[in-house]
Amino acid sequence: MARFGHLLVTTLLLAGAAEQARAQRPVALLEKAGRQAEEFAALFPALACTEKLTQLKYGQGNKVANRRESVFDYLILLETAGDSFTVEESRLEKSRPQKEPPQALLATTGFAVMQVVFHPHFQGSYDFKEIEPETIGGVVWKRVQFEHLPGHASPTVLEVKGREYPIAWRGTAWLAPDTGAVNKIQTELREPLADIGLEALTSSVEYGPGAASVTVWVPKLAVVEARTAHQHWRNQHEFSAYRRFEVSSEQKLQELPKQ
Repeated sequence: MARFGHLLVTTLLLAGAAEQARAQRPVALLEKAGRQAEEFAALFPALACTEKLTQLKYGQGNKVANRRESVFDYLILLETAGDSFTVEESRLEKSRPQKEPPQALLATTGFAVMQVVFHPHFQGSYDFKEIEPETIGGVVWKRVQFEHLPGHASPTVLEVKGREYPIAWRGTAWLAPDTGAVNKIQTELREPLADIGLEALTSSVEYGPGAASVTVWVPKLAVVEARTAHQHWRNQHEFSAYRRFEVSSEQKLQELPKQ
């Protein structure tokens, strides 16, 4: 049975601009969401936070067979070069070291930035369609469905035993009507990855205000589930205590003795 490795956001080249003209695209809303995603991509790497990760592996009868809880200092690393856009995560474990579980757990990274599907670098790889809004907590949220376009580059890959498989997502996002900021985004595979036995892979990511000094909405909760014919994993990422990431250095000069 395949052992699943890291799921991460990786380099994506700009897709064809012709897809921007698709008739059903909610152009004005996508422009708002695109500006929000650009601001998020610019500011989020300057933040650090605490991440609590709960990894579950289910056995027969959907009972938990293995469980691990870890706490990390969490930081996003983002690089841009020309038309490429790369996101990676840095984790420094704060919890006590734990024994390796008898069965492999699912390793998931990159889901905190799932909203970058709205970034101008990525929009050309998806078909977007606005659907009926939904009222939650007294707020009428705009809703947009999206689906990866066949033949276009994918912003995410699945790593299995050192091999990368591009992922074709489809899903729904809840957007603030005035700014286009993402409040929630849910995704699933456009179709199963039969060659590696992956029947389902889903995610749900929630965003909200961070610290007072943070001007963009930040990830609060990400839940990821994966299923094969005989295995089921669930990872929950909780993000809190956002703060500015600062690097300080100190240089000391020592006078050399006179010869």
